[in-house]
Amino acid sequence: MIFPDNRYRQLRAIQAEDFHTCFYCGCIATEFDFAPPKAHWQSYQYRQLSADNLQVPACKECVALLKPCTMGLVQQRREWVHTKIAAKYKKAIGVYLKWNEDELEELDFSLHHSIAAGLKLGEESHRRSNFQGFSHEIDGSKVADVLPAAMPIVLFDKQFDSLKDAILYVCKNYPITQPKLVERLAEQGNNIEAVVMEIQEEQEVAQFQRQLKIQSAAFAKKHNQSARFVSNEVERYLDKELAYSIAEALDLLYEERVKHYR
Repeated sequence: MIFPDNRYRQLRAIQAEDFHTCFYCGCIATEFDFAPPKAHWQSYQYRQLSADNLQVPACKECVALLKPCTMGLVQQRREWVHTKIAAKYKKAIGVYLKWNEDELEELDFSLHHSIAAGLKLGEESHRRSNFQGFSHEIDGSKVADVLPAAMPIVLFDKQFDSLKDAILYVCKNYPITQPKLVERLAEQGNNIEAVVMEIQEEQEVAQFQRQLKIQSAAFAKKHNQSARFVSNEVERYLDKELAYSIAEALDLLYEERVKHYR
């Protein structure tokens, strides 16, 4: 049996369904975490540093992940745990974000089993690394009836309850695969709106390059010019005046460089 430490106040769940639940990740709590850690309590007191002085129900893994953490506030320690869980289960979380259960039927038995296991672990790890805690009391004083909900994912004024929902929406409405989108999200710190804007910009550039190639080739053939010369000159005109269209740049090229030399 673990006895309370009198230097720390007790954080306890209010709702019965949250009893024996890890405050950091939502798993079954089998022990306690201390904010600040017991080994640093005296230092916090002597130096009058900010500390919650709380004994927090936690699971075995979260306590292990928090072992190197010397922070004294529960919220700091929660953020530490979430970062560590996300890093430890990065591959499984990646599987969860990249795959959907309806895609598993197309796989052979071995791959189906592997991806299914990754999906399950990834979903659990993703949930744990975003767990919001629960309504609780401290030494008999109620702290909160309802904790603030997790911030929704916002994408161009649309709100999604989870990153996975936002990913599925983007993949349905934009020409990008789920695995590729997840990779891009990692590069952009999970800023899905930034990724979509980046994709749109890339698409616009690709469309421009296609039109430049087509229109330059037609112009070159009509006026007996080098297609490379034409496209280079068009880009030079466009660099000078961004408001020009490709057609307007070709008209200028004709008037200034081609018309008088035919």
